Amino acid sequence: MTRFDCRPSLDALAESEHPFRKLVEALPDAILIHSDEKIVFVNPFCAGLLAADGSEQLLGKGISEIVSPEDLPAIRSRIRNCYLTGLASPPMESTLIACDGSSVEIEAVAIPVTWNGCPAIEVVLRDIRGRKRAEQAAHEWQQRLELAAKGGLRIGLWDWDVAANTVTWSDETYRQFGFTRDTFSGHVDEAVTRIHPEDLPGVEDAIRSVLAGAGEYSAQYRLLRPDGSTCWIDAHGLMVRNGSPHMIGVGVDITERRNLEEQFRQAQKMEAVGLLAGGISHDFNNLLSIILGNSDLLLATAQSSAQQHYAEEIQRAGRRAAQLTRQLLAFSRKQVLYPTVLDLNSIVRDLGKILQRMIGEDVQIMTDLAADLGSIRDDRGQIEHILMNLATNARDAMPNGGRFTIRTRNAELGLQHAARYPDVRPGKYIRLSVSDTGVGMSEEVRVRVFEPFFTTKPLGRGTGLGLATVYGMVKHSNGYIWVSSEPNSGATFDICLPRVNEKVPPLLSDSEVRGKYPRGAETILLLEDEEALRLVFCEFLKAGGYHVLQAARGDEAIDLAAQYHRAIPLMISDIVLPDRDGPSVVAKVQKIHPETKSLYVSGYAERPVVQDLVSHGATLMQKPVSRRDLLEKVDELLHSSTTSPR
Repeated sequence: MTRFDCRPSLDALAESEHPFRKLVEALPDAILIHSDEKIVFVNPFCAGLLAADGSEQLLGKGISEIVSPEDLPAIRSRIRNCYLTGLASPPMESTLIACDGSSVEIEAVAIPVTWNGCPAIEVVLRDIRGRKRAEQAAHEWQQRLELAAKGGLRIGLWDWDVAANTVTWSDETYRQFGFTRDTFSGHVDEAVTRIHPEDLPGVEDAIRSVLAGAGEYSAQYRLLRPDGSTCWIDAHGLMVRNGSPHMIGVGVDITERRNLEEQFRQAQKMEAVGLLAGGISHDFNNLLSIILGNSDLLLATAQSSAQQHYAEEIQRAGRRAAQLTRQLLAFSRKQVLYPTVLDLNSIVRDLGKILQRMIGEDVQIMTDLAADLGSIRDDRGQIEHILMNLATNARDAMPNGGRFTIRTRNAELGLQHAARYPDVRPGKYIRLSVSDTGVGMSEEVRVRVFEPFFTTKPLGRGTGLGLATVYGMVKHSNGYIWVSSEPNSGATFDICLPRVNEKVPPLLSDSEVRGKYPRGAETILLLEDEEALRLVFCEFLKAGGYHVLQAARGDEAIDLAAQYHRAIPLMISDIVLPDRDGPSVVAKVQKIHPETKSLYVSGYAERPVVQDLVSHGATLMQKPVSRRDLLEKVDELLHSSTTSPR
């Protein structure tokens, strides 16, 4: 038998294994080699993973000493398959027991190799504890969001498989998009069809940025739902690139928040224009009073037909300017109201002929008035203005004729209305519905229809204050207004005004007319700081037969009252004066002359001040004031037995 010297071969084998060892020891993955039921090699990374003091602490251990009992049968089966087939095993997750007794979650791949000439298994171990913690955190996060969604928060979850271009949704996301599980294929392209075309480019840009590696996905967009409603979504997501790339995220329904923000912006616009209107209206109304007053006096004098025409044109333009100022104050809710108990049905009937003339003969006016309608407490002129404004708006929407319908009903607004419209207070209301069969409005126009200065009419055909004025008047009366409309389907304005448990007082008979204008002979103390306007009012009163004491300042009016020893039955005063406010001056005059009644004539004053005066029985007229209006109010105060002494 021949004997061979194996030492050169073993030396060559050891020399060939040396680079392999160096490479394996430097790898950032944990590697061990198992042969003959024992661990025969461990690289430093594996020793660290299993909390060993060094590689030697693990050498010679059996698999059963480092694998958890639950995973040991599966591990042994894989080792046998590797030996039998000579093929690597697929990745497997298992739990190892470290030298310090702690558990280490790993993912392992087993590869058949030869170690020192003998069959062996090389096992590559990867620490997956960080990934497991992340998965657990994601699972808990998903559970919390699902609970939040079930608890009423409108948070939808989604998982987009980028490679397959399919998406998985939670129940809330289905609700947001308006799909059901039976009607949605799961393809992203189908979901994209629901995104508003104006918002889609922004969504696509955000997605492209994330796919290119730029941070998290974030976008806000509108969804067009099958029922025609619009749903605002605030979406956020992040890429998960382990294995097949996915984007996971949430979509929050922020429709209600957007509506509240829009209402807040609307309120800000109204407040801004209201401040502007209030700031200019005092001086502007004084100027208009002077213009209208002098044109009124001019029309009362003998003149040529041409001069009369010019005076009438001046008066007509002045009245239009006065109406514009009243509209500004009305829509900004700065207008002073004189509320009384009203029958809305009666107002609609009284306005019938006027509305027909305004709206035209080619439009049929129909009424549907509830027989048992309750009462409202409001300013009659304001209600009339609302109806006439809506009638004008309807006429413009029906250039070829149509049908205009006014409907009244008792109504109750409950919690369901408050949920849909956050500013609604539940209670009993009167609902006034005004409908037309006109051209209707797109959704973009409908949501802006109450904005100040927004108009779809050609240049010069509208100021954009009509419906804004209506909105301001309704809000001024603690009511609510909504509009529903679609293109070519007309529009309906629903107005809800608070219902009161009071009966409408009977109408008083007309007083006897004293000539062309009411007349008198009493003494009137007139306090007005604007000289030109004071002279106009003085002319009005003198032409009516009254004796007039004029004052430009508060102190001057008090001195005149003190020096005048006869009765002063009436004092007419502005509210805003340079040296002091009108009510304080009136109070001092009334101490000197207790018989003196008061009439306030104001271009504009802060509403709380004016409303306080009205609530205490004061009489107020809003400038500009015509000759007839002034003389009729003076006659009412001085010659009516029902007028209060103040």
